[in-house]
Amino acid sequence: MCGRFVNFLKERETVEEFGIAEVAVDAHGLAPSWNVAPQQVAPIVTPVPDGPGRRLVAARWGLVPSWSKDARSGARMFNARSETAHSKPAFRSAFAERRCLVPANGYYEWEATADGKRPYYIHPADGAPAAFAGLWEAWGADESRLQTFTILTTEAQGDLARIHDRSPVILARDLRDAWMDPGTTVDEARAILGSPPPDVVAHPVSTDVGRVRVNHPGLIRPLDESSPGQSSAADPQD
Repeated sequence: MCGRFVNFLKERETVEEFGIAEVAVDAHGLAPSWNVAPQQVAPIVTPVPDGPGRRLVAARWGLVPSWSKDARSGARMFNARSETAHSKPAFRSAFAERRCLVPANGYYEWEATADGKRPYYIHPADGAPAAFAGLWEAWGADESRLQTFTILTTEAQGDLARIHDRSPVILARDLRDAWMDPGTTVDEARAILGSPPPDVVAHPVSTDVGRVRVNHPGLIRPLDESSPGQSSAADPQD
């Protein structure tokens, strides 16, 4: 699973890294976050409607299917399993027609230990921005239209599997266009999700990250560089 991620990219950096042609009004000026949690708003990258290029928009984390009667259903759907999302009723329409990228610097995951759960910050080894594979949806009428998204996860590989059995799908740069291309078939999109991810590194961080209201650059520092005093919150709390 991926229940927390980090995005402190400046808008200019996101535009350059993801080749953004258009920035939606609601995506201007979004604050950086070192502790993005489900049900919070974050920038995502989608195709420009009826035109070429990529668009940066604001969306709430936790996908709400267009047919849902209640927007609160998104609270449970912040992740989707890459192996089955194409066939699940909540995700299959978005998988076929509304694939997106979720810009990030990295994410957090919790390792179960004898002393409790230990959080790690995980990010690309080269320090470059990550592009999580995502799905997005629009829910509600024009006046109350809500854009939401989910992050696709896959089976963790290598050292990551010691920390947690799942990890977000991170797409290499040369796969981003194909992932979002409406002309990419479902089978082709599934194959993209199985491509080797970029190398990542992980280090333990303060348990303060488990508290939604705590949000500052110190959260991603290695544990021995963190500020004195540790929270008792060991894993994500709403």
